Amino acid sequence: MRKTILLTIVMTGAVCASAQTASDSRYLQLADSAQYYIGKERWQDSARCIREALRLEPGNVGNIMLFANLGLATGMDGKYGEAMQCFDIALSRAPKNVTVLSSKAKIELLSGDNDGAAETLDNILQIDSMAKWPRQTRGLLRLRNQDFRGAYTDFEFLTKHFPADTWGPGGMAKCMEAQGRPAEAAGYYRDAISRCTPSDEDKVEFQLGLIENLGYTGQLQEALDIAKDAIEQRPHDGRLYLLRGWIKEKLLIYREAEEDKKLAIHYGVDPQTIERFLPDR
Repeated sequence: MRKTILLTIVMTGAVCASAQTASDSRYLQLADSAQYYIGKERWQDSARCIREALRLEPGNVGNIMLFANLGLATGMDGKYGEAMQCFDIALSRAPKNVTVLSSKAKIELLSGDNDGAAETLDNILQIDSMAKWPRQTRGLLRLRNQDFRGAYTDFEFLTKHFPADTWGPGGMAKCMEAQGRPAEAAGYYRDAISRCTPSDEDKVEFQLGLIENLGYTGQLQEALDIAKDAIEQRPHDGRLYLLRGWIKEKLLIYREAEEDKKLAIHYGVDPQTIERFLPDR
């Protein structure tokens, strides 16, 4: 009888262990699938997998990141209230998790809650002053709010601590430009461009800024050279043709300026922007 009882206990334990192993395996599969769908921007599929995993193992310690990912997926799907609830749950368990806080800040920005995002970014940088994306994003928010001193401080930090970062000097250029200091802005633009790789999506923004800056300060030949290089790299960006035409008009090369204006129109530049630089004569 005693042997039978012991055998029953052992068998029951083995069945429970087997069930637990199966549950763990399914949980991990769902978590991996959710991450995969996030990478593919399939937000609803990701949320579905996360909810199933949470139902399967509501007490799993890994649920902190699942709630964070659910907040990201639902937020990117436009369900901002649900997203914030998910982030609150994750942060109640890990209040200093920079990954969770960063995801929350991204959704706050997406929803238009810039004040909330600024507060979240401040929290992140108090925890980890070297967090690059939060530093850059806070600088851009400060720049948008005309807090040029605060923005400059953030961009200067990026420039010093991240030698490959382009938005450090690029952001300082924007700050100087906004304060009417074009010569300093030009130097920072050149630094930003020198840090860009050929495939860097931000490079053209810095080139446009520098061309415009040089146009206003009378350094027209350098502006033309930069426009030429930029067009070779991005021949379908109408803004480059517009600014090149603007520079050529300043050089009294009217026919070529008009041809560049036509190219700008062809590549879809906003009519108001065209009117600003090359109004009809």
